[in-house]
Amino acid sequence: MDRELVVELVEQEGYQVLEADSAEAGLGLAFAERPALILMDLQLPRMSGYEAIRRLRADPTTAHIPVLALTASVVGAGIRKACDAGADVCLVKPLDTANFRDTLHKLLSPPPAE
Repeated sequence: MDRELVVELVEQEGYQVLEADSAEAGLGLAFAERPALILMDLQLPRMSGYEAIRRLRADPTTAHIPVLALTASVVGAGIRKACDAGADVCLVKPLDTANFRDTLHKLLSPPPAE
């Protein structure tokens, strides 16, 4: 995933972004910060995004947080596996930016006005 593009798209919609370089670091951020939404790449080194989602869902402090999974796999099995792990939505990369923005708005409340 081009993380810089995803961050830019989210910030353009008025939301704040916290970034992590690994599933382990992302889990730490999620447990500490309890964000409104988690964007999860499924193909990560060491711990997969699937495993990270399962851990988020298993913990009561993060189980309610929506997870938007991103994958380069266009095979239905990969998307099914993400949903089985607990992802709320799975989008295929490269991202359709309009669909990505629509999905953000469905999963998040409007950003605070400045």
